[in-house]
This record gives sequence, C-alpha cells and structure tokens, in this order.
Amino acid sequence: MTAATGPKSTANPAHLMLREVWSTGDIELIDELVADRHVHYDPLFDEPIAGASALKEWVGTVRTGSPTLTKSVRETYVDGNAVILTYTSTGTHDGEIMGIAPTGRSFELEGASVFRVDDGRLVETVDVWDTFGLFSQIGAFPEVV
Repeated sequence: MTAATGPKSTANPAHLMLREVWSTGDIELIDELVADRHVHYDPLFDEPIAGASALKEWVGTVRTGSPTLTKSVRETYVDGNAVILTYTSTGTHDGEIMGIAPTGRSFELEGASVFRVDDGRLVETVDVWDTFGLFSQIGAFPEVV
C-alpha cells in the first residue's frame, strides 16, 4: 500500500467524502461521489446503507445531531481500487440523533473508513469507529459509580 494524494488519485473521492460531505454537510456531492450500487457499512446498523438517497439521509441525520462534526484525515493508504483513510472525528452533540436528546457535550474519537472505488466513484464504504467512545462522551450511557 502507498500513500496517494495527487489529483488523479484513487483516494480523491474518499477524501471528498470525509472533507466535504461529512465535515461540511455538502450532501448533494454524494450524487457525484458514489455509484448507484454503493453500499455503506456502519457499526451502528445490522444492514448496509444502500444507495445515494439512503446515504444522504444518514449523513443528514448525523449532521443534525452534530452540526459541528469534522472528520480530519490522518493517514491515507491506496492499494489498487481500495482506499483506507484513518481520521479523527470531533464535534458537539447539539441536536437529537437516534432518539438521544442533545447534551451539548463535545466528543473526539478515532475511526477508519475503507473505500472501494470503481471508475472514479465509491462503490463500497466500510466504517470502523469508536461507537462506545462517542456515546460515553456525549453522556448517552448512565454513569457507572
């Protein structure tokens, strides 16, 4: 695997997904970045998020819960049509998400996304991130004494 960041890099749609879609909320960019057959796996769900419309809805839900969400890429690895980005997510829980009322608490957690790219578009995304860390930091779990 190699690091790649050039203008024609396979990593470009993956970087745009984190930098522009997740971090700024440019949901309409999803139509340009993902193929019709795109599937997105997230540790919160048993089934993948299939297609651009469902992904837009999920990103919108997350950004409603944390409008300040930022995903800062730390490392990029490319191997053929596979791209791995490691990142740090930061934000504040300022809105309801998944039935959890806003707490106003900030969070910082680590994650990685594995993307498969075909013809310049994302066809598969597998996210791995610290779900327990997020819910603990925003106060979604009762404190253990």
